[in-house]
Order: sequence, then C-alpha cells, then structure tokens
Amino acid sequence: MRVNDLILSLLVLIAAAALAAVSFTLPPIPGQRFGAAVFPLTVACGAALCGVILAVRALRSGAGPAVSLSWVQEKGALPRVAMTLALIVFYIFAAPALGFVATAILTLLGLFLVLRVPLPVGIPVAAVTAVAVYFAFANLLRVPLPRGFIEGWL
Repeated sequence: MRVNDLILSLLVLIAAAALAAVSFTLPPIPGQRFGAAVFPLTVACGAALCGVILAVRALRSGAGPAVSLSWVQEKGALPRVAMTLALIVFYIFAAPALGFVATAILTLLGLFLVLRVPLPVGIPVAAVTAVAVYFAFANLLRVPLPRGFIEGWL
C-alpha cells in the first residue's frame, strides 16, 4: 500500500507530538543537568521536522491518490514483505539467546538479501552498522542490550 505523502506527514507529526508529550512525563535524573526527556524530545523534534518537510514536498508536487495498492502486483512483493516480517520476529526471539550484535548482523543481512544488496557490500555494512549501534546504545546512551558471545569481545 502506498499512501499519499500528505497523509504520511500528518501521521509523522502526530507521532512526534505524542512522543514529545510522553517525554515530558519522564522523571528527572538526580544530579544531572539534562533529564531522561532529552533523547526522546530530540527524536520528536527530528520527526516533526521530517513530517513538515514531507508535507511541503507533497503540497508542492500535487496530491496523488490517497492510497495505492499497485506495489502488490509487482513480482516478488509479497514474499519480500513476508521475509521482512519474519526477520522482525526472528530478531525478537533470537536476540536474547544470540545477543544484539549477532542478531542484528543476521537480521541486516537478511534485509540486504531481500533488497538484493550484493554480499560483498552487505556483509561489512551489516557488521559495522551492528557494532556501531551497539556502542552507541550500550556505551554512550547506557541502554542495556542483549549480550551474547560477540559482545564479550567488544
């Protein structure tokens, strides 16, 4: 289903407003100048900016149909959607056992295969991306991620 960008921009703006509203309810962190709301508010502002840009582009290009299902008729579209959903389910169940990095690499490789990215490109990109996200969340943001055999080496 392809949805008109104006409708999508409205949904993005609503989601950004909801995230901003919820972030104000987060408790302050004792002894810290910035509280727990800083990161969600930053994400909400970025999402709102993207929503506005999307709306402006949609208005400039002219409104198309509100919803289009033409992509369903493309060859291999439904198996690609099914594979993407299966990879999400795989991540949910495999991450606690394998750890974040290994599961993220396998999930990204699966998505790259769905998108027909060549393996010589997909393997290093998946590995670097998974490790970078792990370091950003585990070390910089102090978000606990599932630990596995690879995280012990990092």
